[in-house]
Amino acid sequence: MAFGILEDEHLDSVPGTSLLSDYRHQTKIGHAASLKRGIGNQSYIILVPQPTDDPNEPLNWPKWKKEACFWTLSFATTLCGALSPLVGAGYVLLSMQFHVSVDEVASSFGALLLGLGCFMIVQNVLAVKFGHRIVYLGSVFLMFISCVWCALSPSLASIRASRVFQGFGMSSLQCLVPATIEQIYFVHERGSRSVIWNFCLMAGITLGPLLYSYVIKNMSWQMGFWFITIPLGLAGLLVFFFVPETSYASHENHMLRPSTHSQKNSLEDVGSPVGASSQSDEAPCPPIKSYASQLKIWNGTFNDADITTLFFRPFPLLLSPITWFIFVSYCMQTVWLSLMPICSSTIFTIEYNFNATQIGLTNLGGIVGIVLATFISGPLTDWGTVWMSKHNKGVYEPEFRIVFMSTMLFGVFGYAGWAVINSTFRSWYNAKHALDRSSRLYSYGQLQHGSIGISSSDVPLGHT
Repeated sequence: MAFGILEDEHLDSVPGTSLLSDYRHQTKIGHAASLKRGIGNQSYIILVPQPTDDPNEPLNWPKWKKEACFWTLSFATTLCGALSPLVGAGYVLLSMQFHVSVDEVASSFGALLLGLGCFMIVQNVLAVKFGHRIVYLGSVFLMFISCVWCALSPSLASIRASRVFQGFGMSSLQCLVPATIEQIYFVHERGSRSVIWNFCLMAGITLGPLLYSYVIKNMSWQMGFWFITIPLGLAGLLVFFFVPETSYASHENHMLRPSTHSQKNSLEDVGSPVGASSQSDEAPCPPIKSYASQLKIWNGTFNDADITTLFFRPFPLLLSPITWFIFVSYCMQTVWLSLMPICSSTIFTIEYNFNATQIGLTNLGGIVGIVLATFISGPLTDWGTVWMSKHNKGVYEPEFRIVFMSTMLFGVFGYAGWAVINSTFRSWYNAKHALDRSSRLYSYGQLQHGSIGISSSDVPLGHT
């Protein structure tokens, strides 16, 4: 193997390892002739995973349909990201309005994280059992209703309850979208989409408090939640019309799947002369479903396992080092990123007497890092994996993406710098500009490393 990757001497089929590139036919592979490939200038790329001949399988959807689904979910994710730290710039004002401490206000609005964490496993079970579409529709509806509830709340207790339900609604857009990307895109297309989705999430986290700060200063804190119900209502309509069911019951169409041994034999025969290739048995293709039939909210079940089994199935993954690596490197950074507006609200109000609008503007520095990471890491991750596959006899290894995950160091320097800044500087000017530099670093590191980490972890899970 190239690039120092060791051969596995124990497993016949290594999860995530697959044939991806046959550039200029430089590799003679006995069974590669039966494998489906990309089109146009990507005709040398072997599709991973191999799609069936069923036109209704999400991998076979036309490009416009995939993009409509993806961008709709990305738009909803932006709103989801904005909800978490939305009120951060106004915590001090709210503490005076409710005659409580800033900590009590922060804990009331922070109850969202409790609902978010508790419901993540539940929504995963529902998505596996009943499909992704019904979960997404329920999520957007919950976010919409909870925003109305929060805007009408007369007390912190009511706000706390509404924010818990907001967390319920946000959970699918925070963690289910990468699984949907895996269902509708091939391996060589997932990296850039994961980056864009992560960009939308972080853009919402960064810009949400900025926009809300103008509302709370010139109107009221309730109006911010009334305003966000408008794009949430639009997101609900878009999800209904442009996000069909992406779960695919492949067991019902196994005769349409290319030979299960083709990929394995192709990997074993790398470098051998071209031989006869096995073809899957011919089976009639089902008709394409009508658009109206794809608007159904209920699409039956997609897994024969009972709910209890599905609920406890992910827990053994807690013993996996991959799970803990993603938790520390991505999940913790997401939490810290959500806490930054809260901390900035307290620090810049108490230390420098900033108003809500000025506090919101402190979030602008992170946008630079987010935009840079999107333009750099998006094309780089997909191009890099294909390039390395070309130099590895056409074989793709999930380890190829580890190279690009070194950008996590930017996040480390950014967060450490943020801590030093707030304990050193006494001038608001120096504190603000130093905060901008730190936020660019941790935003860049968070977006690039997090997106690559998620797209990398999806591959082996999808092949087990």
